[in-house]
Amino acid sequence: MNPAMPFGSQRPAALLLDMDGTLVDTERLWLEAERAAAARFGGNVPDSAEAELLGLDTDTMLDLLSSRYGARADRARLRDAVMHEVGERLSGARACPGAADFVAAARAAGIRCALVSNSPASIVQATLQAQPWAGALEVRVSADDAERAKPAPDLYLTALRRLRLAPSECLAVEDSPTGARAAVDAGLVCLGVAASVEQADSLRAVTPHVLPSLSHARHWLGLHEARWPHDTEAEANGNRGTR
Repeated sequence: MNPAMPFGSQRPAALLLDMDGTLVDTERLWLEAERAAAARFGGNVPDSAEAELLGLDTDTMLDLLSSRYGARADRARLRDAVMHEVGERLSGARACPGAADFVAAARAAGIRCALVSNSPASIVQATLQAQPWAGALEVRVSADDAERAKPAPDLYLTALRRLRLAPSECLAVEDSPTGARAAVDAGLVCLGVAASVEQADSLRAVTPHVLPSLSHARHWLGLHEARWPHDTEAEANGNRGTR
């Protein structure tokens, strides 16, 4: 059963969108990069670490790679290794299912779109470079834009200031409890998008609004179907891994 729409008959003035795992399917790429970087320094990151590492800011992730997963390197070297490994993989990152249509439908309805990411600005830029709909994200906030990253609310508060909107006018969209907590603590209604039952359960611990995909989210918001120009070609290229 779909959760109740918190805005009633109205739509939000803006969508504040997470990037990794919400708009672009990069979470598995990050896990692969973290595993490869940790292995350089004697560490081991198992598949079971994915849930724990999901949505974390860089500093927290580096702490875990060292303290829990055995990477023996100073922070600067370990960070450089992770960022190098991530950069090597970003050319293979695809948009999450329904992302392009979701952004296109929001824009067609006059809803503003902002990006709020726990990734550094350089990673945000590299991740979005091949996405034809990225230009619709009029505000982009990265981990470099606030002293505290998610789960602290600072990045969302920064986005709200740049949009000049109140939390009550906006909807956040997240795929991790870390990001959802940041949004809720910033005073926002947060919609969780969960691809699995386990992910949905972890999100519901933070927000009652959870749906299985961005396509469901578009229908939930009452947005008419819209296609991003040239999106079909971009998706076809992405499916062949040639973006």
